[in-house]
Amino acid sequence: MAEKLAKKQIHEQFVDALEGSVRSHSNLSDEPLNIQLKPPLPPKLRVYAYHVTTPPGSGLNGEHIARLITPNQTQGERSSFDHSGGHFVLLLGYAPQSEVFILWDAGLHRDFAYSKPVKVDSGPVFEAIAGNIGKQERSLRSGTEIVVTANKSNLSDAIKMRSDLTTERLTS
Repeated sequence: MAEKLAKKQIHEQFVDALEGSVRSHSNLSDEPLNIQLKPPLPPKLRVYAYHVTTPPGSGLNGEHIARLITPNQTQGERSSFDHSGGHFVLLLGYAPQSEVFILWDAGLHRDFAYSKPVKVDSGPVFEAIAGNIGKQERSLRSGTEIVVTANKSNLSDAIKMRSDLTTERLTS
């Protein structure tokens, strides 16, 4: 099992993967990370980044899981992501063992409990490892979520897809 990465390390991997698309960003230690991107990507992102694990015993076909905790959230508290200031909120997972980025639909994860799990099956992760953008539909209480997976080389395309999918959900 890979050692858990600190938020700053995940932010470094994320910004590095976006190389020429970044106009500016807040301090990589900031949580969440605010980042300005060049078109055709969303101009203002607020990134909530999480380390993704595969629980022991789940094998190759196991789910990949991140646990949601917002800054200053304590056990027993409920929380939501900050969508203010015209930012597109990106709920990002990073699986260091496979170097795959996972993009959940942040708008479907509201008022959540401390350490709420978000998941994706191994199939979309393997798609990303193979150099494709993976997708998985998941049914949540708050709606149908399409999870997007990508590797470093196609992360920009995956962010654009995540933005388009979120816009489509909000306008339909």
